[in-house]
Amino acid sequence: MKQNKTIIFALSFMLAACLATKQSAYAEGTAPGEGVYLGAFMGMGMGILQSKVTSTATTSHNGRTNGAQTYETDRGGLGLSGIQGGGWFGYGFKTADDLYFGAELTALASDEKIELTSTNGIKNADGTTENTNTSTITSISATRTWTGGAAVRVGYYVNADTLFALKGGIAVSGFDVDIGSSSEDYYAGGPQVGGSIETRLSKIDPNLSLRMEFVYTDYLTADVLGQTNVGSSTGSTGYDAELTGHDTAGRIGVMYSF
Repeated sequence: MKQNKTIIFALSFMLAACLATKQSAYAEGTAPGEGVYLGAFMGMGMGILQSKVTSTATTSHNGRTNGAQTYETDRGGLGLSGIQGGGWFGYGFKTADDLYFGAELTALASDEKIELTSTNGIKNADGTTENTNTSTITSISATRTWTGGAAVRVGYYVNADTLFALKGGIAVSGFDVDIGSSSEDYYAGGPQVGGSIETRLSKIDPNLSLRMEFVYTDYLTADVLGQTNVGSSTGSTGYDAELTGHDTAGRIGVMYSF
């Protein structure tokens, strides 16, 4: 009988210990960025767009003929700015040495935009009866509408509730370019790097964390070919263009680890 009481006491103690451990683990939650996580963010993006335009038109005016010409922004560029919002989806794990390794997907929508306007309309052709596509251009704009990217993350836990991480990967963006009444979609992609700090919001939920992030994207070079009936008098028409640039963005959001 005494032995049975001892066994019952031991089992009761083990059960209580298991329940206490489970409650403690739930109270601590997962570390920021650990396991599968989802997040949402808002931010501000700013960038520089540079261009190199080569005219393929051979124009004639008053007996004079002009050959192809090249126009290029050697320094500086056109400013791109606006608001962006999107989400993170990823997986990460924490090592015994408080190091962090993970992978992440990012998707966002944006209204970052460049717009050039003119009080005097610019004709996109010579306006002769031979050309029926003549129109007047008073504004040119380029808007980054969306971005998608993938990256690997490496970090270090400053303490049990705070993670500092660096990431590197690639990102692709879609641009809507409007020239007068004409609209075209273009795509630019390149390497992306960034850094972030995540802090657990344990008073709200142990699996919820606040994340602040800074990212830099290089768009490399995109060829924009075959633009016709622009800036010509008589003769062949059109131009080829190369666009390149980069942008930086600051973001703040919340993440939930499962």
